[in-house]
Amino acid sequence: MESTARGRVVLVTGGSAGIGRSTVTRLAREGAHVVTCARGGERLEQAVGGLPGVSTVVADVADAGGRDRLLDRVLDEHGRLDAVVLNAGLGWAGLVEDMPGDAVERLIGLNLTGVVELTRIALPHLLSAAAQRGRADVVTVASVAAWSQVPPLTVYSATKAGVQGFVKGLRREVTARGVRVHTVNPGPVRTEWLARGHGSPPVSDDDARGRLSRGIRPDRVADQIAGCLTSPWSRTVAVPRWMGLARLGEVPPVNRVLDLVLSRQADRIRRVAARTVERRTG
Repeated sequence: MESTARGRVVLVTGGSAGIGRSTVTRLAREGAHVVTCARGGERLEQAVGGLPGVSTVVADVADAGGRDRLLDRVLDEHGRLDAVVLNAGLGWAGLVEDMPGDAVERLIGLNLTGVVELTRIALPHLLSAAAQRGRADVVTVASVAAWSQVPPLTVYSATKAGVQGFVKGLRREVTARGVRVHTVNPGPVRTEWLARGHGSPPVSDDDARGRLSRGIRPDRVADQIAGCLTSPWSRTVAVPRWMGLARLGEVPPVNRVLDLVLSRQADRIRRVAARTVERRTG
């Protein structure tokens, strides 16, 4: 089994910042051929456009035309696709009753529908790569929120739980045909995900400094993504590993205790979420 992604053609979504940017940088350093996308072309080009072996595409993964354009670019440039890293995502903090309908649509469209649809159109090419070269990979960046749905991230958690369910089913379709399907489930990460989800995407790295959420460094997640691309089996991994304890939130009687305790804190959760959003978007 190869120890790096050298020579592989890898599509990475959301490459202009955070986990995606760290992943593109890591894979380029290993000698992979990377095609990455973001909605903002200028920042994407500034972030990773100068890296060896990296091509950038302006595309919105939530849009069918953007997904088609992205995949066409990969095939036009490289003639094949060996792996997909589905990283692009948005967050939104607040109670469901306070959430605008268009924010719900954005989160589901990018975090879940975009993941399923980009995987669907990429699969024929991944299966071909697996048949010809012995393996292909789908890596989804999910979240520990997929395992334990806690407000004020209820809708975000639901999208990530949907991704986790999709991955489980997909593994049972394609594993025997050489496609490994992975989820990397981070806890809090120092990224722009919340600011972007609330409509305040940073326009530069300087602008981003005050908008980053608290958490671990994105490169720690990128390390696990790179590890998936060389793993001999499909992986589900928490980052850091101890965050896998989030699974206990769905185990009786812990789940029932959380139902009671958290639901009684709705007003406090609303206030804390509002202050957090104000700090990230102000």
